[in-house]
Amino acid sequence: MAEPVVVFDNVSISYVRGVEAVSNISFRLGPREVVFLLGPNGGGKSTILRAIVGLVRPVRGIVRVFGVDVKSFREWWRVGYLPQNAATFFERMPISVGEFLRASRVVKGGLSPVEALRLVGVEYPEGILDLRIHDLSGGNLQRVMLAASLVNRPELLLLDEPTVFLDQGGVAAFMQLLERLRAEWGLSAIIATHDVAALSTLASRVICVNRGALFDGDIGELVNSEQLCNIYGFHVYLVRHGH
Repeated sequence: MAEPVVVFDNVSISYVRGVEAVSNISFRLGPREVVFLLGPNGGGKSTILRAIVGLVRPVRGIVRVFGVDVKSFREWWRVGYLPQNAATFFERMPISVGEFLRASRVVKGGLSPVEALRLVGVEYPEGILDLRIHDLSGGNLQRVMLAASLVNRPELLLLDEPTVFLDQGGVAAFMQLLERLRAEWGLSAIIATHDVAALSTLASRVICVNRGALFDGDIGELVNSEQLCNIYGFHVYLVRHGH
């Protein structure tokens, strides 16, 4: 049986002593698996991703990446990470798109800036290499951030609200890209979102969290509004769209 790419073993995390941001979360991510974290803002989705890349430490439980305790993991080029609101990091930095992508590439076999931008659907990528990141449109800004997470050809991709600023066509293209990379690179991915409508066309396995894990299974099982109401705290309808 293949070794899991990510293991969360009864993990609890606190930012403030005595207050747990997530409590007793357990799950496994297998090779070539794409899992969606669904839940409200403040429900713990970002915290889970931050724990996988070692930015926060559990107060209880163990996080493993490629079979290694995250505290000892060092092969970070194998992981691509797109945090929420990543573009805000560059609001006061006069760094160009090309400089940012070249700096993000740390392995010899990684993608060039043009290859990475073309991969994520930027038209005429050569035309934006010299632009400052904070001068980009919302859609291209998000694509550049996604390109940076892919530039080292990672085996694990962690994305926090990656479809922000993307229109419906952009979201569809993004999902097609994930399927392609799963087939060609053997990519595994965890994608945090609160976009229920988008999930109805994209997801297979979904983990629903609101401080604790409330559901882990196929999106087809998460069909009634009462279940989603328990997750979000208010009435939500899940509408499936055709492909």
